[in-house]
Amino acid sequence: MTPPAGGAVTAAPPRWAVVVTEVLAPGYTVAALVLAAALYASPGLAGARYVVLAVLLCGGLPYLFVHGLARAEVLESRHVRPRAQRLVVFAGLLVIEVTAILVLHLAGAPPLLPRLLAAYLAGIVAIALVTPFVRASVHTAVFSVAAGVSTALSWWLAAALLAVAVVVGLSRLAVHDHSRREVVTGLVLGASVGAAAAAALLG
Repeated sequence: MTPPAGGAVTAAPPRWAVVVTEVLAPGYTVAALVLAAALYASPGLAGARYVVLAVLLCGGLPYLFVHGLARAEVLESRHVRPRAQRLVVFAGLLVIEVTAILVLHLAGAPPLLPRLLAAYLAGIVAIALVTPFVRASVHTAVFSVAAGVSTALSWWLAAALLAVAVVVGLSRLAVHDHSRREVVTGLVLGASVGAAAAAALLG
């Protein structure tokens, strides 16, 4: 390990934190949460086409967008650490997700599905809006937004997702990618806006 300029050696992050931050990266977890929402809102064989469409549009396209830019070295990495790059990515994701929700609505998806996705999107938009001031943890926010939205469906599910968000936040601190302020912002803002959006759209 090469010591930093000051001469002090920075300890390697714990293995558990590296695993959590990689396995539960937003590119994967967003797709998983969209799949869960689609299965809930469009059950059975009749809703299968909407499940596939939702996962492809709301999970697959954002994944390809971010990872494609990272592979092309337009972004520093798929974790998008620089604040200026985050704003560009958030703008692109907003266009993709709004278009996807409109397509699902026009395709005749059950009304609950676009409403659930819109509630999720509201939380991510909130994280995007504070980016010029705080580089909030998106890893953490993905789960905290889902927890907030789930308050309109099941408090047990909301509590479980919030617990996962806390673990993810601790992993982001452990790998030194975020400060406490950034993790707490992702946790609190995501859950608050997710719950408010769910109350407005699903209540």
